[in-house]
Parts: sequence; structure tokens; C-alpha cells
Amino acid sequence: MSIAFITTRELSKQPARVLARVKKLGPQIITVNGQPTAYLVAASPLGIEADIDTLRGLRLRQALAAAQAESLRAGTADLDLAAIDAEIAATRAARPGRPAEKAKPPRPARKSTATKPAA
Repeated sequence: MSIAFITTRELSKQPARVLARVKKLGPQIITVNGQPTAYLVAASPLGIEADIDTLRGLRLRQALAAAQAESLRAGTADLDLAAIDAEIAATRAARPGRPAEKAKPPRPARKSTATKPAA
């Protein structure tokens, strides 16, 4: 599979040629002023719904990777749950016009609803 870079000018002047190349060679990268901007990918035989689901999964993975990279950059990647809870409480307390939240007591364990068998 050959991935090529295609300018927006080429795409606008020769769309049929670009689309034929996508179908024959696979994904193509569209550039604007030399910067990758979009991917042109042929539709799969599975149908448009499957393609859209795949693209949504890709966007989710991109968002997760961006959040993880930001966490590493900010130095918050190795916070434990107690530190996260403390950060949330501090942020809420710093909001203007909102009272600080009181710590909620832990929830009691749920009682089993199973009944004992009759003897």
C-alpha cells in the first residue's frame, strides 16, 4: 500500500484521478500549505456504517492519545485516586460563588436481596 501526499490544488483540479489512485493504491494524505490536513480513504466493502464506526474508533483513540500526552506533559500521569480526588475537591473549592463540598461518608454496603431457602 502506497500512501501519497496530495495537495488541495491537485485534488480540486483532478478529483477523478485522485479518487482512482485512492481506490487503487490506498489512503492518500491531503495537504494544505504542506501540512497534512485530511486523509482520503476508499470505502470498504463492509458498508458505510462499518466505515463510520471504524472512523469513530479512530477519533476516540486519537482523543485518548492526546489526553495521555497532555497528562504526561502536565506531570499528572502517575496520580493515584486519592490525589485525583484531592485535585477535584481543590478545583471545586476554588470556583467563585460555590461553597466547598463537604466530604461525603462512604456508602454502606448493599444488603443482599437473596432469600434463604425454606427449611
